Amino acid sequence: MKVLLTSGSLNDSEKKGVVMKSFLKLLRRQSGFTLVELMVVVAIIGLLSAVAIPNFKKYQAKSKISEAKLQLSAAYTAEQSFFSDFNMYHACLPYMGFDPGPEFPNRYYAVGFGTTTTVLNSSAYAAAVNSGLDSTANGCNQTTIANVNGSSSVGVRSANNATFFAAGKGTGGQIASTNTDWNAGAGLGSQADSSSMTFTIAAGGAISGDFTTGATSSLLHINQNKVLRNVRNGY
Repeated sequence: MKVLLTSGSLNDSEKKGVVMKSFLKLLRRQSGFTLVELMVVVAIIGLLSAVAIPNFKKYQAKSKISEAKLQLSAAYTAEQSFFSDFNMYHACLPYMGFDPGPEFPNRYYAVGFGTTTTVLNSSAYAAAVNSGLDSTANGCNQTTIANVNGSSSVGVRSANNATFFAAGKGTGGQIASTNTDWNAGAGLGSQADSSSMTFTIAAGGAISGDFTTGATSSLLHINQNKVLRNVRNGY
């Protein structure tokens, strides 16, 4: 702001008055936002929120799927290690070294096998026992009922014959706590030959408030060929 003052023509009080008047004139020239402009800004913010918030929720849900992939990958590795020792697959996951039970408070996904009963081939099972497989109740029985829950206590190891590990976290009041609802499609072959030397391990969880039932929630499978399949997004 420039104010031209003639030296000696004005006293100090008059000079201050001239400066003040010039400042007030400058303020009057400044224009503010009109009501229409403010309404347009509010509308744009509302539109951006309507688009961004659902996408952010979807991104949050999608990021949780990495947990299921890690769990299924670890279970697959345990199964293949077991196969290399006994030439068959089984459902006694902690016996193989896969036991996510003690970390259940941190998991959105239930992991393991379904509720079907599998009777392993007698010859294949006998050969595995001869190779050192523990056939007692604390090991891997020939008849496997795939609904033995793993530990739900922090730091407490699951029983060797556990086949299912419930989740401790959920969304929308739903937690993947039962293998009936959250591990659909999982199962174990009879191990009699190459066609039945199979397994499918499932991971299911409620990761979005819009998909909280066992029929709509997130579900992933992995099989003996390390084929990872996203059965349902769940978000």
